[in-house]
Amino acid sequence: MPDLLAGSPITALDTPPSVTSVQGTTVTTTSATFTTSGADCAVVFTAPTTGRVKIFTTARMINSAASGTLIAPETRTGSTIGSGTVVEAASAGNGPSHYGASFARGTVMHLLTGLTPGAVYNTRLLMSTSSASDTASFANRELSIEPAT
Repeated sequence: MPDLLAGSPITALDTPPSVTSVQGTTVTTTSATFTTSGADCAVVFTAPTTGRVKIFTTARMINSAASGTLIAPETRTGSTIGSGTVVEAASAGNGPSHYGASFARGTVMHLLTGLTPGAVYNTRLLMSTSSASDTASFANRELSIEPAT
């Protein structure tokens, strides 16, 4: 995967458009493993020439107790949301989290590398709670993906 170096000609594949999904609906889970909300906050994107993208995850979160509320992106091959081979599984280290029973808004950006330039991928936000006896709630979820150099 080539780097975009100073003085290199730029093509359309080098910088495909950024994509964003915003979901204002509040969703909840009692799952201690990452799961879908049923109202996916998701996007389909084309990998740039570099094979790298920046993934921004934002959510307003609260837990019914002081345990963890976690949200993270999952990326798969293809243009069908939630289908295809998992390229990067949802992980607590790739998204914002909040421990507490009061609302907090968090944003995390992480770099996804190793994508095939020009290939199509889909990413959706998955959520979990650190204790299945507690309810984690998520509002104002946002997912944005942009090409990275």
